[in-house]
Amino acid sequence: MTELRTDPAVLSALRRVTRRNPSPEQIEQQRLSFVMGVLPESNDMTREEVREVLDRQRGEVRGSDDRI
Repeated sequence: MTELRTDPAVLSALRRVTRRNPSPEQIEQQRLSFVMGVLPESNDMTREEVREVLDRQRGEVRGSDDRI
C-alpha cells in the first residue's frame, strides 16, 4: 500500500491563506454564489439581477429591477 504525502509547499500555502481575511470583494462574490446556489431551479433571476438586489440591500443602486 502506498503512503500518501502532501507537498510541504502546498501545506505552507494553505496555512498562509487560512490566516488571511477575505477581501470585501471576495465576501460579496461568496454571497452572490451562495444566493444563486440556494435559489430554486424554477427561479429565472440572472446573476446580475441577484447582484443588483444584494447591492440595494447594502444601500448601493446598480439597477431598477425590484424582483426577489
